[in-house]
Amino acid sequence: MRVAAFDAKPFERGRAADDAGGQGGDRSRRGGFSTQLGVGVVISDKEAFRGRFAARFAEIRDGLGIGGQAPFCPSSHLLRHGEPEAAAFCERLVGSVQDLIEGVHFFYVILPPSDPDTIRVGGAACPSRQIPTWLFIKNLGPMFSYLTAEDYLYRNSDAEKDGTEFHIDGFVSKQTRAWKNLVGKVEPTVFWRGDECNPFIACADMIAFLTDMKLRRKCLPLNRDSLADVWSGHSFKTTAHYASRDGITIQAWYNDEHIHVWPYVARPTVFLAMDNTVRDRGADKAGDRGGAGLDPAAASGRRGRSRSSPSRLLAKTAVYTAAVWYAFNHSAALKIFDRNEDIANVRDRDVFVYIGPESKRACEVLLDMVDVEVMSGRELRNKV
Repeated sequence: MRVAAFDAKPFERGRAADDAGGQGGDRSRRGGFSTQLGVGVVISDKEAFRGRFAARFAEIRDGLGIGGQAPFCPSSHLLRHGEPEAAAFCERLVGSVQDLIEGVHFFYVILPPSDPDTIRVGGAACPSRQIPTWLFIKNLGPMFSYLTAEDYLYRNSDAEKDGTEFHIDGFVSKQTRAWKNLVGKVEPTVFWRGDECNPFIACADMIAFLTDMKLRRKCLPLNRDSLADVWSGHSFKTTAHYASRDGITIQAWYNDEHIHVWPYVARPTVFLAMDNTVRDRGADKAGDRGGAGLDPAAASGRRGRSRSSPSRLLAKTAVYTAAVWYAFNHSAALKIFDRNEDIANVRDRDVFVYIGPESKRACEVLLDMVDVEVMSGRELRNKV
């Protein structure tokens, strides 16, 4: 079975000045360049790649003395060991599976300053408005994995007919024509935390990291020739495309309603919930913040995470590692449970893992609604 997997990362050069006081306003472009870099990895033999990638990941990790027991980890986590170590790890891993990679597709956005330096968004069931170009590019970040998938499909129409599986790292996005185009032709599968539990998306993440690093070390600009140059020593072919101001309407959101991703999320989904046991100065109890496993930052509508949030604490535990392994073994997605949002997203055959009495009580509600497998964190560790 053929797989095309997609991930993305910010791509920045020079000093990107913050917007005025962090509260909006104009941003200086002098000395800086910023865009998003999307990567699609095309694999012809799904099972052969899956087995070798996992085996080589463990071997190289142990050989380089990089800690951790999860099947994979994002390149951002590898950077904690230093860029040279992260680069060596990714180089060796990608090199060991390159013969199983059919091709790599790159996608990015180039919007040179113009007069006026804005992009129009909205207009359907919400007001049409102009926003600064730098802000538009920044807001493309959480959605760029599927934008890259749509661009790849547009240029490879055969993928629509040959049954290629589209695996996309989890995203958040308002409605765009790109999404309508994508799901109108194929049925993608979205993996929450895909670069941790999905080997194909993990590979795309590492290639995105390596591409950024290789271009920087060679002092090369982001363009087709440079991308071909830095990957010329590998056996897979590369393609690249960028969106300019003329074609950006495909990626621009046309209303403020968010895409309902859940019909496309990989099943089963592993939901992981932990009581909020952290009590900062005068902080409310977890139940008053919305319940088990709710990130306080998410409750306020911000995408950032509190330094003491359950999500951060949970990611450091052996239970989290076991959940990643379970998701990998079952080709599943992994989601930190948010009681405010996810009670309606759990489906039959999903897995709910709880840590703490408040999280356990959430199971009682779920079991009255769906046929879900429930286990404690300790039971999950023993099972894995």
